Amino acid sequence: MKFYLLCLVAFFVVLTGCSSNSEENNNRNNSKEEGSYAAILNINGEEYYSVGDKNQGEYTVSEEFGRVETRVPPEVLPKENLVSNYLDEGTLIFSVEEDSKIFLSETKEDGVYEIFYKSK
Repeated sequence: MKFYLLCLVAFFVVLTGCSSNSEENNNRNNSKEEGSYAAILNINGEEYYSVGDKNQGEYTVSEEFGRVETRVPPEVLPKENLVSNYLDEGTLIFSVEEDSKIFLSETKEDGVYEIFYKSK
């Protein structure tokens, strides 16, 4: 009799542990979906993603490509040329000599540019 009671209690402990672990994973996944937005810049119909702002001599600025015309909300995918969901309107965009898949955007810090890399 004690053996069956012990098995029943162990079963409920395991069942309770699995159920709370599942809830934690669901809450963690939901919070990631709500707060995770990529910084995107659309150039000539192509998506370019920010990979950081530490370009200090890594790439050579070639020429001014243009300025960001419109900033859309972070959750919106930019679909038109020189539209971003991250960069402010008027931000200068530059091409680089080393790689045609990379563009730089000016930052408030002199000599430091945000790097945008072509997605495909």
